[in-house]
This record gives sequence, structure tokens and C-alpha cells, in this order.
Amino acid sequence: MTGKLRRLSGLSIVAGCAVLAFAVWRTAPPGGSISTKAPASQPSPPKENVAAQPKPRGFDQVLAVLAKSGTPLEVEQAIIFLDTTARLRKGMTDAQHTALVAALERGTPAAMVEGAWSHLFNSACNALATGRPAPDEDLLSLLEHVAAADPRPILRLYALQHIGCHYAAAAPESRRRLRALVQRMLADPSSQTAGTALVLWRSWEKTAGPGEITSFDLSRAIAADPGRPVDVRVAALHAVGDDPGVLELARALALNRAQPMILRKAALNLIGRHGVREDLETLRLCSREGSRLAQAGDPAARSLQDRLAGRPQPVLRPYQ
Repeated sequence: MTGKLRRLSGLSIVAGCAVLAFAVWRTAPPGGSISTKAPASQPSPPKENVAAQPKPRGFDQVLAVLAKSGTPLEVEQAIIFLDTTARLRKGMTDAQHTALVAALERGTPAAMVEGAWSHLFNSACNALATGRPAPDEDLLSLLEHVAAADPRPILRLYALQHIGCHYAAAAPESRRRLRALVQRMLADPSSQTAGTALVLWRSWEKTAGPGEITSFDLSRAIAADPGRPVDVRVAALHAVGDDPGVLELARALALNRAQPMILRKAALNLIGRHGVREDLETLRLCSREGSRLAQAGDPAARSLQDRLAGRPQPVLRPYQ
């Protein structure tokens, strides 16, 4: 280092010490000594102690979701709780049972989508069916109201299915009321739930009152009625599919080109189950109309031939 650089370095050190001394003098308390220790850290001001509100769980969460909806996770947890209750058949206390029926009676929360409510309704009804030898009137009244008056077909169908589950254990007076409800549905030509109602009516055959129409006559009349929704007509045809007496109607529907394709296919299936040798020509004639009808006509012909040959095939029953 040259002499000039050494003089500049020395001046820099002296200047730095002077600045440091000035800073220490400015921070020293008046009349006090300067401490070389770091100042003690001061505790942070206490934060406001806001206790987190506990989220409801289990049955309480179910009631909360039914009242005001919730996040998708909360809705899913409520459904899982109800499904688990039904699966394990744990039942509910009387207070829980009453509270759950009352929550369903209030209807869909404004913030809940229809699909979530339908799922919750069905799961809740499954849970309500456990742990009791017979359904209480509040639950039956709820199911009757939904089945008869709810504007959503899926909920009406759910309610009808649950009515079917409770019918056998219901009191005689309740049974008469439920049969009257189903009869009204079957008499309505525009009913979208008449197919399910018809299945229930057939299963209640042994408890029918005097003068009530038989399920076979009712089913045959509905299946033949062109004013009915086609899915209801198909359900009516399948409802009496085990009875060979349906063969005459099946033949008429299968050969009538004015009938809906799906109804003609159902009729062909029944001809295969109950027909005689002469019906083979009917089945082949229908199959020659086109590939769509052949999808039912060809299997029906094979089924009829196997049965005539003493090789009956298993009967496939449509889901209802």
C-alpha cells in the first residue's frame, strides 16, 4: 500500500469511529451510562383471544346441513353419517328421529342444489327406517306428502319406494290410506310415477280391499293405453311379465307398428317367455322389420325355441 493510500485508510477509520460515537451519544439516556448489552426484547402485545367455534359433527351436522345447506364436504359428511346409521342399523333416539323428520318437512334449503337434497332425503329416510318395529305417523305423513305433491319426480319416486318399505309394518288404517294414495296415482293418466306405483300395487295384492281392481287387470289396461307415458306402459307390461295371461296383449303390441319401439321390444320379450310354436313366425316377422326390433325379436325367438325343446333359459328381469 502506498503512503497516500495508508493516509486515506486511516482517515476512513477515524471518520467511522466518530460516526459510531455520535450514534451512541444520541441513544444514551440523559445522565445515564451507556450499556453494552443488547436491549431486552419486549413481549408482543397480547392478541385478542377469539375462541374458534366448534363445527358440528355427526347428527348435529346433519341437522345443520338440512337447515342451511353447507359446503360440499359438509353435505358429503352428513350423507355418510346417515348411510352409516342405516347400514349398521343403529337407530336413533326418539328426539333425533323427531328432529330429523321435522328437518325434512321444512324442505330444501335455499342454497342447496336439487341433486344434493335428493341424496340427503333418500339417505335420511333409510336412516329413519332403522331401529323401529313400525313406522310412526309423522314419517308416513311426510312420505305421503312428498309422493303426492312434490314437483320433483325423483323425490316422488324415492318417497314411493320408502312407502313400499314401510307398508308391511304399518297399521291397518295406514295401509288403507297408502293404497288410496297409490290408486290415485294409477288413475292419473299423466302420472310419471305410475310405474313404481303399479309395482307397489302388485306387491300389496294380498292386502287388497274388497272391490279393488286386481294388479293384473290394472297393469294390462295401463300397458294398452296409448295416452300413458311410454315408460309407464313398459313398467306395466313388465309388472305382469310372470303371468302367461299377458301373452294376448304382448302379441297385439308387438305387431302394431304404431306403438313405440321400446314397448314393442318389451312385448317381444314376453312372447319369448310365454309364447307357443306359432308365435315363432310373429317374432321372425318383427325381426325382419329392422335391426332395432331384431335386437329383441331374435333373442325372444331363441328363448322360445329353447323352451319348446326343453332347455329353458334364465329369465332376465328388468330393474324396477
